[in-house]
Amino acid sequence: MADQTDVYKYFEPTVQLNNLALSNIHTLASWGVGTAAGILGLTGWNGFIFFVINWIAISALVFFVKCKGDSSVYFKSSFMDIAGTPMFNTLLSYVLVWTLMHALVYIYD
Repeated sequence: MADQTDVYKYFEPTVQLNNLALSNIHTLASWGVGTAAGILGLTGWNGFIFFVINWIAISALVFFVKCKGDSSVYFKSSFMDIAGTPMFNTLLSYVLVWTLMHALVYIYD
């Protein structure tokens, strides 16, 4: 059973606001990274590797700059809220923007 202090450790509206801000950061970053991958002409696994490398960099920036190295203050499940959980949610946005930009830039090649 949870300790009584764990029940009152987080204020739920603030945690939800932090998750919304994190979701916005990841969505906008995936659009920017997808645009870069499309303009650079990355195809196949190179595009997915580009996404993973940038995902690690963005998650590290959020963890060290915004959370000051201690994400348990802002999120319930610590680092997994920053890096793991939203990765597959924004992967679809990345692929959409990546293929759109690649088609727009290289349509006449």
